[in-house]
Amino acid sequence: MSAAQTGADSLDDKKMTFLEHLVELRQRILRSLKIYVVCFALAWWQAPRLLGLVAKPLSIAWKNAGLPDAPELHASLAEPFTVSMRVAMYFGLFLAVPFIAWQLWGFIAPGLYKSERRRATGFALFSTVLTAAGVGFAYRVAVPMMCRFFLQQHNVVLPHTNIRIAPMQMLSDYLDMILQTMLIFGICFQLPLILLALGIFGLIDHRQLWRFARYFVFIAFVLGAIFSPPDVISQTVVSLPLCLLYFFSIGLVYLFGTKVPDGGRPGPAARRKARRS
Repeated sequence: MSAAQTGADSLDDKKMTFLEHLVELRQRILRSLKIYVVCFALAWWQAPRLLGLVAKPLSIAWKNAGLPDAPELHASLAEPFTVSMRVAMYFGLFLAVPFIAWQLWGFIAPGLYKSERRRATGFALFSTVLTAAGVGFAYRVAVPMMCRFFLQQHNVVLPHTNIRIAPMQMLSDYLDMILQTMLIFGICFQLPLILLALGIFGLIDHRQLWRFARYFVFIAFVLGAIFSPPDVISQTVVSLPLCLLYFFSIGLVYLFGTKVPDGGRPGPAARRKARRS
């Protein structure tokens, strides 16, 4: 590497002692906490509206199922308050994440080379987009399908009896379900990022991913059968995005991954490049 390249890719010239690093870390943590408190206060101010937004998929599925109007049910006297508090905490964290990430980046960035900063910035932005896509897919597609299927099992009179199965949806249980679903899809949609990272480090290449594609399609439909209602349309709607993400990952690894010899194992040059990166 030439001297010009070394200078262009060098660390920041400013040196800090260990104590100064701790002081800066403390300041950034305090700023993050202040930002979160402000975002939590804003979310708490709009908690009823946010709770209505969270409950919208259930409300639509309830109406489409032809069920009679029902009051909001809760298992304890304090549950409406605790649910509103949880909604405000989660939405407050959602609003504060960009500011907190900026504080974290401001602490880490001076210790990275410029090439590492560019790569870390790209990965962070890509991860944010994928997470937002996964959460949006869960809210718009997966949760409504789950509500529609499960509510179809209610409002049914058992044969030879006058017993009717009626839904009693608790606020906290519904909130847990929708948060878990969003978390699952937010993680699943990180697949291109994970495979791209493995490709950059020379651990896999596009040929290996292509050979494994048929098995991944099977795995995707198994996951779709687990996390979706037991009908073909719902399973396909859940599994198809995972398959598309996998094939999108193959293209990313082909374009940006470290080239691997046909034997499937990274060669010496690929391993040396992975160690340098």
